Amino acid sequence: MSAMNQHTDTELPNRQVASGSNEALLKCQRCPALRRQFKGLRQRYPDYWNKPVPAVELTDTDILIIGLAPGLHGANRTGIPFEGDASSKFLRSVLEQLNLIEKVSITNVLKCLPEQNKPKTDELKRCERFFLPEIEAFKARPNGVLFALGRVAHERIIRALGLRQKDYPFVHSRAHRLDKEHWLVDSYHSSRYNTQTGRLTEAMLITAVETAARLVK
Repeated sequence: MSAMNQHTDTELPNRQVASGSNEALLKCQRCPALRRQFKGLRQRYPDYWNKPVPAVELTDTDILIIGLAPGLHGANRTGIPFEGDASSKFLRSVLEQLNLIEKVSITNVLKCLPEQNKPKTDELKRCERFFLPEIEAFKARPNGVLFALGRVAHERIIRALGLRQKDYPFVHSRAHRLDKEHWLVDSYHSSRYNTQTGRLTEAMLITAVETAARLVK
């Protein structure tokens, strides 16, 4: 069985992955350094996905969770955002407790695993061709909440919406009204570093996700 189809009880369910721009995404060669990295990873981890990771989108959900980028042993392994590593396990636990695990869509600002887990600004800009349509699709919904996991995701969302950063400061669990029916809710990222150092606790993430859930009811 390939890594794409391997799932444990610590992972998010294998749900339908967005298909609209997947072909172009999977063929993307715009970041040479990341392409070279994938070549090496395919040799080191031949059972991993090792390609750009499309969003997981459900048409009947009003919460879009947006992270930074795939993790080496998470989405880069499984091919599904926030699935397969400690970060996804932490997020999944909270979604399960709030009965939201099948009621959210999930994506990343950067679709490929960044080198040393640190996305470069030019890579983020190149990836806007795939991220901006996701934001446009969200704006077309009658209502909804963007849930930003981390400051960089928050900043890229504000940029994608054409808003001013200073008007929407990143603050954990804060809800920003984008228009009459759309909101942005911030959270610290569920990275291993943040959760192990206490920067983000389970209670803190629950509070942030509950805020998002209330706004779509």
